[in-house]
Amino acid sequence: MALLMRESNQAPLHQLTKISGKPFAPLNTEWVSCRVCGAWMQFLGQIDLEATIIKGICDRKQLLLLFMCSNNPGMCDEWDADLGGNAAILVSKTNLTSLEPPCDQEEFLSEEILLTLDECDDSADTYCDILNQFQYQICGKIGGEPLWIQDDETPICSCGARMKFVVQLEPSTAFNFGDSGSGYGFVCSVCQQQAKFLWQCY
Repeated sequence: MALLMRESNQAPLHQLTKISGKPFAPLNTEWVSCRVCGAWMQFLGQIDLEATIIKGICDRKQLLLLFMCSNNPGMCDEWDADLGGNAAILVSKTNLTSLEPPCDQEEFLSEEILLTLDECDDSADTYCDILNQFQYQICGKIGGEPLWIQDDETPICSCGARMKFVVQLEPSTAFNFGDSGSGYGFVCSVCQQQAKFLWQCY
């Protein structure tokens, strides 16, 4: 497991894992919209799969981009990975460019937060203790096991495989999205084409 730590200084130039700001993606990548209300989604962050050290995932030259609908908070079924109130897309790391939002930047982008990845013991108690002690610095974690607030809601890929957990995001004071709870990002390690994101509230 690696903690997503807010970086107060300049992150390494090769660091592609980040929170907010503008997403990096190939030039032809389209901004995603909510399948429930039809409006554009807010960009939450991106994960460099090569930097995750997750077996079967870290050999993929892809970025995982995470989005969530913020137009009608709580009304677009953000808690379900399949209903369309959030989105996770996989993009190639080749020919990356800064992806522009479809219209008003302030509505779909938050201030970019640079991150460092600090390896840590993967246990629920350790993660909760660190999160409580360093709430402002912790934006979430990569790898290990998800710390579910409610029941296990690991999504199933359209190919039928149980998806692989990649990242858990926390709505701490480090950045502002969602409400109380956590966000969970997954990719398929079988077909390697699909990714999903969901939000659990307390």
